[in-house]
Amino acid sequence: MDETIKILREQIILCSRLPELLDELIKIMRENSPEVQEPIRKIETVMRELSENEKKAQTFLKRVKAKNFSEYLAAQKKNIQRDMAEKLLKKSAEVQSRIKTQSEELKMLLQNGKKFVEFNLNILSKTSASETYGNRAQRDSQRTRRIFDANV
Repeated sequence: MDETIKILREQIILCSRLPELLDELIKIMRENSPEVQEPIRKIETVMRELSENEKKAQTFLKRVKAKNFSEYLAAQKKNIQRDMAEKLLKKSAEVQSRIKTQSEELKMLLQNGKKFVEFNLNILSKTSASETYGNRAQRDSQRTRRIFDANV
C-alpha cells in the first residue's frame, strides 16, 4: 500500500505542475507571442517524468495483478492507508480532468492558428477564390492550383 501511495503522490505532484504550465502556454498563444519554446520545454520535461511514473504504476499493477488502482484499492481491506490512497486517486482524476479541458483549448487555438496561416498563404500567393468556387470554375477552369492547396 505504501508503494501505491508513493506512486499516486508523485503523479499528483507532476500533474499539478501541468495546469499552470498549460495556462502560461495558452496565454502566450492568445497574445500571438513567439515565446512558446520555454513553456513547451517545461511541459515536455513534466510529461517525460509523468511517463516514467506511468511505467512504475504499470509495473506495480502487473505485479499485483490489477487492471488499475481503483481495482487494486477495492480489493484491499479498509484502513487509513486505503483511505489516503483513494483520496489521492480522486485528486489525481480531478487534476487530469482539468488538464484535459486545457488540452482541448490548446487544440482549438492551434487549429485557429493553422487556419490563419492557410488564409494568409492564400493571400500571399494571390490565389483567387472565384476561379475555384464559381460556376465557371466547375466547367472550364484553367487554374491548376485551387484556393486551399497551399496547406501547411
